[in-house]
Amino acid sequence: MTKEFIDYRIMPAETQIVKAIAIMAMLIHHLFLEHPEYGGAIYGLAKAGKVCVALFVFLSGYGMATTFPKQSNSRINSIKTFFFFLGKRYIKFYLNYWFVFFITVPIGVFLFGRTLEVAYGTDTNLIISFIRDLFGLQGFDSYNITWWFNELIISLWLFFPLFYHLMKNGIISICVLIFLFINPFGILHYLEAFSFCLSIYVLPFCMGIFFARHSNSINRLLNRLRSQYVLWGSILLTVFFGALRGYPLVSWFCYSRVDPFITMFLVLAVVSVCRATRFKLSFLRYVGGHSMNMYLTHTFILGYFGGHLIYAIKTPILMFLAVFASSLLLSVVFETIKNKTGFYQLQNKIIKVISSQISSSRN
Repeated sequence: MTKEFIDYRIMPAETQIVKAIAIMAMLIHHLFLEHPEYGGAIYGLAKAGKVCVALFVFLSGYGMATTFPKQSNSRINSIKTFFFFLGKRYIKFYLNYWFVFFITVPIGVFLFGRTLEVAYGTDTNLIISFIRDLFGLQGFDSYNITWWFNELIISLWLFFPLFYHLMKNGIISICVLIFLFINPFGILHYLEAFSFCLSIYVLPFCMGIFFARHSNSINRLLNRLRSQYVLWGSILLTVFFGALRGYPLVSWFCYSRVDPFITMFLVLAVVSVCRATRFKLSFLRYVGGHSMNMYLTHTFILGYFGGHLIYAIKTPILMFLAVFASSLLLSVVFETIKNKTGFYQLQNKIIKVISSQISSSRN
């Protein structure tokens, strides 16, 4: 009897499921990291929840490598392809970011007293800080501190053409990944001229590209094992490395250094569960579709605008549900407004122009 071949590639639906897990991890991290009084288990989850950044970065690298168009033999056309591909990515990001920005910032300034002086400081040029924030380059000094991630992902995308080529050859790409993990002599810290933490998250981003470019080889390798071993092994290793993140066995292997391994096995666990059970996990897929809006807005809810109400609840699970439900509801409202105002029609028109340029660059 021929063994059934299982496709372990990450499908769009599974990407949304992982995004949902990542955004829930982010909420737990931001809710409880500075509140150990809720107990060791909750505090441990809060520390492990920081893996959300690596998860989003990994999925971004994987998605970009999967959707990147095949290049022509012409070097000029290849450069054009990268240019328009990244342009399409940036346009989509900025349009969605600005939609939230121009709603939440005025509300914060005029209704909740979080003025630009409060957010950026009185010793800075407010106009320059505002413009930098508008383009996602304000880092931890953003109007919403959680928006530091914008600068990180924007910078990683700039390096995508280089990483995409480095991940082409199997042996070379593995050597590159090992180099990024070891970071000899701290050489990767020079990348932080572009964004704080770039030296840390370049590895999971490249891992995402690697998994996309070598999906066939990885598929064949995993299919040499029994599906039950892949399923339970990935789940147990996710839990194991998740525990190591906050409670290390070795001093140098903890916190963000463990994140690439948590990410790799968690993604594999999600794919394996979907293959083994045929569960659609529709709600998680739905949440994943709202993950960007929830990322952009949840800190307003649990911090700037309604933090006192959230922490007055006292019960951790209810606190989480309150932030989760309110940020999801806010995202639904935003998406309704977008659909009613023709936001996506405008976005699609702009992207269509970019896509046509990609097609012409390949001819």
